[in-house]
Amino acid sequence: MHESSALTHIRKLTNSSVNCSQLDVELLMMHVLKLKKNELYRDNPQINDQNKKDILSLIKRREDGEPLAYVLNEKGFRNLELYVDRNVLVPRPETEIMVQTILDNFDSKPHNVIDLGTGSGAIGLSLSKERDNWDITCSDISIEALKVAKKNMISNSLKVNLVNGNWLESFQRDYFDIIVSNPPYLSSNDPSVHSDGLKHEPIIALVSDSEGLKDIEKIINKSSKLLTRKGCLFIEHGNNQSKQVCSLFKKYGFSEIATIEDLNGDNRFCSGRL
Repeated sequence: MHESSALTHIRKLTNSSVNCSQLDVELLMMHVLKLKKNELYRDNPQINDQNKKDILSLIKRREDGEPLAYVLNEKGFRNLELYVDRNVLVPRPETEIMVQTILDNFDSKPHNVIDLGTGSGAIGLSLSKERDNWDITCSDISIEALKVAKKNMISNSLKVNLVNGNWLESFQRDYFDIIVSNPPYLSSNDPSVHSDGLKHEPIIALVSDSEGLKDIEKIINKSSKLLTRKGCLFIEHGNNQSKQVCSLFKKYGFSEIATIEDLNGDNRFCSGRL
């Protein structure tokens, strides 16, 4: 068995890897060795042949463009640590803005909330973490995605209702105070769908017909029948879809329509109230 120090191996792997940064190498090594970063650099442990094999296997996945979150099966979102795999989208920092906007606009009194297309549960579970008296439902058409959301609910010691369904089809009128969704909004001919950044993620969570607006319109239409009086809908959309989405809010009778910018200053979210 050949052993070498972790720090020596980090330098070697970083120099030899084409598409894997030093930070990625560090994180993958920490994952394999089950160490925190300060422990890795403080102790500089010896790594054996099996460790090296495991690390190289993970690096190969990164070099093939697989998101780091899938390789590690973990992603931080606000104050949660989430399990993620290829059955769900990797939660993005931009979506945290939508969660914060909801928290800023609704006080802590009880509310009935649904997170549509929940995936990993990032939005619904984050709201549950900070508003433990809200009745929150996390819904998804994918059974496999709901398994991931359930795993995250349990690991974060939270409680939400998990529902398998296609958007809002199984619910009755005047039911929710808040509806929130990060739905598929890319067009099928959008070149980014096949880029390294997205090609490993579930296509059902990325692409929608009608230039990416079909599912958004379904949600807005159905939400207009399922929100309570003064209830609010929050939707994430593409950075070039703001005008179309605001028009759909108006079409289905929403007022107080607002756009919200993402971290890059692009209009990324739309909200409206009945």
